[in-house]
This record gives sequence, C-alpha cells and structure tokens, in this order.
Amino acid sequence: MGVALRLAVLLLLLLLLWGLGQPAWPAATAVALRWILGDPACCVLLGLAVLAQPWLRLWMPHWLSLAAAALTLILLPARLPPGLRWLPADVAFVARIFFMGLSIRMRVSRQPPETFVDAFERRARAQPGRKILVWTGPGACTVTLDLRESLEEILPKLQAENIHCFYLSHTTPTEGVGALGAALDTASSDPVPADLRAEIKRQSPALFIYTSGTTGLPKPAILTHERVLQMSKMLSFCGATADDVVYVVLPLYHIMGLVLGFIGCLDLGATCVLAPKFSASCFWNDCRQHGVTVIPYVGEVLRYLCNAPQQPEDRTHTVRMVLGNGLRADVWETFQKRFGPIQILEVYGSTEGNIGFMNYLGRCGALGRMSCLLRMLVPFELVQYDPETEEPVRNNQGFCIPVGPGEAGLLLSQVLGRNPFVGYRGPRQLSEQKLVRNVRRTDDVYFNTGDVLAMDREGFLYFRDRLGDTFRWKGENVSTREVEGVLSLMDFLQEVNVYGVSVPGCEGKVGMAAVQLAPGQTFDGQKLYLHVRSWLPTYATPHFIRVQEALEVTGTFKLVKSRLMREGFNVDVIVDPLFILDNRAQAYRPLTGDVYQAVCEGTWKL
Repeated sequence: MGVALRLAVLLLLLLLLWGLGQPAWPAATAVALRWILGDPACCVLLGLAVLAQPWLRLWMPHWLSLAAAALTLILLPARLPPGLRWLPADVAFVARIFFMGLSIRMRVSRQPPETFVDAFERRARAQPGRKILVWTGPGACTVTLDLRESLEEILPKLQAENIHCFYLSHTTPTEGVGALGAALDTASSDPVPADLRAEIKRQSPALFIYTSGTTGLPKPAILTHERVLQMSKMLSFCGATADDVVYVVLPLYHIMGLVLGFIGCLDLGATCVLAPKFSASCFWNDCRQHGVTVIPYVGEVLRYLCNAPQQPEDRTHTVRMVLGNGLRADVWETFQKRFGPIQILEVYGSTEGNIGFMNYLGRCGALGRMSCLLRMLVPFELVQYDPETEEPVRNNQGFCIPVGPGEAGLLLSQVLGRNPFVGYRGPRQLSEQKLVRNVRRTDDVYFNTGDVLAMDREGFLYFRDRLGDTFRWKGENVSTREVEGVLSLMDFLQEVNVYGVSVPGCEGKVGMAAVQLAPGQTFDGQKLYLHVRSWLPTYATPHFIRVQEALEVTGTFKLVKSRLMREGFNVDVIVDPLFILDNRAQAYRPLTGDVYQAVCEGTWKL
C-alpha cells in the first residue's frame, strides 16, 4: 500500500471516529509517538501503558478508539512523507511571507505611498546619532571620477535626451557635466519635501538596474517602489536587526549590494560598512575592525575567501550570518568548516524576475525549498527545453512538458496580479521576449527566467545551468554577443562563436571562443591577447580559443554552441588547435596536455 493511500485510510478512520462520537486523540497520539519518538520508544511507552492499566483504567478510551489507534500504528508509514516532513517550518515560513507582504502592501497603499526615502527619514528621526554608513575606502566620498571616460563617450546621446549628469565632487573636468559638491555642502538638513513625491504610486519606477539577462546586451530592468521595499526587507526577514553591522563588498549597481545591502540597512536602521571593492586580503580585517555581523554575498565572494591562504585568526570575527546566491555545496561546507558555524541563507531571484526562493532550512547546496503552501502563492513550472533552440519543449496539445523529480528543467514563473512582471524600460519587445504563453493551459503567461533548476522529492531546488547568450564568470554576466563583436574586429578572424565552458573547481563558466580564420590568415596569439585586454573587462575575456575550419550553424544560420560547450577545452576529445590565455607570456599559447591537466587540477589559475 502506497504512502498516499495509507494516509487516506487513516484520514477516513479519524472521520469515522468523529462520526461515531468517539475520541480521536488515541489515534492522533499514536501518530505523534511513531513519527516523533520512532518505533522503539513508541513500543516502550505502549508497554508501560499496559503495565499501568490498573491505574489508567479511569482514563482508558472506548475500545473503538483503541482499535483505531492500533490500526493507525499498523498503517502509518515508518517515516513522514517527504512533502510533510518539513510542514511546521513550511507553515512558519509562509506565515512570515504573508505578514511581511501585508505590511508592505499597507505601506504602499497610502496616499502617497511610503517609499524607502520615507523609511530612511523615519529612522533618522528615531536614531539621529546612529552611524548609518561607514566607508572603508580612501577619501571621504562611495564615488570618484573613474567613470569619466565612459560618461564622456555617451554624453552627447544623454544630452540629446535631456538627461543631466553630475559628478559627486566639487569640480568637474567635463564640459556639460555639473559638480554637486558645493550644493551638497550648503544643502538644508531638513527632509526632502513630501509633495515632491506626491504623484508616486506603488508601481511607479524607483530604480533602473541594468542586467545582462539571458540574451543580448544589458537592459534597464524596472524596479518599482513596491519591489524595492520587498527586497530591502530581506535583511529583517532573515533575522537581522538594527544592532547588526552589514558589510557590503558588492558594487552598488548590483541589486544585492544596493537594494538588499545598502537600502536594506536604511530601512532596518543597521550600520552599513561599504567597501570600494572586494578584497580577499582585507575582508576579515575589515570585519574585525568594524564588528561586522552580516554579509550579503554572491557565490564567488565566499569562494575567493576559501581560496585565500589560511590564517590563525580565521575564526576570530563577529560574523553570524551571510545571505546571498550562487553558493556551491563544496564552498558552503569549506566556508563553515574554516570560518566557523556561520548561518548561511541562500536565496534565489533576479532583478527583473517575479519569483524568489529561500533555503530557510539550511540544506547545503540548495538555493531554496518549495512547499505546496508556497507554490500556491508563487506558482511556477520546471519544464523540458531544447538546448539548441533554448525554448521550452511542447506536447501534442501545444503545452509545455513538466520535468520529473530530480530532472533539470527551465524555470518558468506565472505572471499574476500578485506576481507581476514589470519588464524593462524601452521598447515593449524587450519585455515581451521574456514571456512564455500557453504553458499549462490556454492563454496563461509565464516569465522565462532563463535558469535551469532541479527539484528533488523533498521540494529542495538546485541550480543546474543558465540558458541564453550569457554565462556567469567571476560573479558577472558575460554577453557572448558583445564578446563576439569585439573578437570580430580582428582582421585574421572571419567568424567567431563565444560560449561558456565549465572548469573543475570553478564557479560559473569561463569564456571560450571557436573561431574561423580569414582566408590566407594565420592565428596571432599575441595580437589577440593585446586586443581583448584593451577592449574587454577581465571577467569577459575568453580564456580558451578553438580554431575550426568552419563554424557549425543551424538551418536558420544560428551558431551551434551546445556541442562545443559539451566538449569544452578537453585536449583528449578535440582535434582542432586549442590555445589558452597566458598572462605571463601576454599571448594565447597552444594548450598542451600538461597545461590542460594543470587547469583541471587548479594549479593553473584562471
């Protein structure tokens, strides 16, 4: 008899007792004894009850209730079904989400709605002397003139769209760009007049955060005021308080650094320690110096810390909790073993997405857990997909095909009034490309996350892959199309196909390019090295080059990446010439068997 059938029989049994007017507590007690204490302890207690029968006779239930209790012990599964094993934690988690959502909805339903600016002003009035921000970098300002060249490159276009630009400094080196330093020095300390945000609605844009997404170049994702409040509440939702000190090493153009980290501290009233950039050598010293207790992360940050040389004071700190995403199971275990029993809260989400998960039970390697209760609030599907077209596979009726437990599937989240997809600023087509229709029934609409996940029988979710023309390396999304455009500028290359490949022991995927040489040309590793170093950031630079006679394309002339990704840079499989980026030689040099082995063993650092 299956578990589901056994539970159904027990339910009918309890209903029968209730209908006959007999107490059901003996059967319920049998359930508790069996599942909480286990078989041996349950048998011991029952034996003691039999021996103590003369003293318990006054409290003995009717024989029908006793028979039901005995039948319960016979039918009851030895262990809780996977879906019910975590029921108390699931109920508590959903209740917390419900009350947090209710609180946020009340705040944004006011006229005008309460924004993170109001939250900041309220905290400032309540705790005027509290240190809210600590800057660990040089000088007194979270901003320098480092981006001057990038700004000046696009300044004419910005000015044509009537966009005003300013430096957070007292002087400006660029004509047409103002300096805010003097204005900030003389600005009033009074709150910003509330009437300036009187027209704001809960779905009004609060921020634009650029994201690579799964296809194409970065796009400005719209974060509404309601969404910013939801995400900034993550710190308090995870147990942080106003007494915590939060160390933010992620850039403020990243949602984890800006919204969850900095704005989250403003909403909570906690102190934010802001670093100019991540430094593995300075990390724990900063934590000890400032009494850091909470750290937002991406998986690469913790991996870098684990790879740094061990120090005697590795466990000498006050950090009690880290929360973020992208943490592999091996790094998870190593981090806690080396730096102490720090609570790790792995979450899943995207800037523009309408779904999020949290590993509130602490299962190592999982990005979250989905219960039947939570799935009613945030409906989603894991469906089969075609790795060539990167589209969902559909059945004869035209609907998507769900995957089974443990199978990898493309994550699609349903777009509903309570789970909207706001999209991107710009042409509607940018947002429409992220939607999938007719997933489970006619005319339903889902958001395509572009992520491939797997869910086990207990409801724990695990990250498997990321689709599209992007891959993640060094904690950053890399657009393959952008890299292909840069490489195509070389005169000795005729065609370029860029993709990400897995490397043992490394988070994400490193860049690799399959190239076809122009007629009569030879591969120049030194020239290509100088070119990519000049045009691409370090994380986007391809580390491996594969020279092919011709690049494979589909019937619609799309470059085929799946086979190339499977073969990776394996010299035992690939007969094409292979090259590896060598920073010491400042060139791409031939990839030999010895170097390949060193890369796989981790002795060749990428």
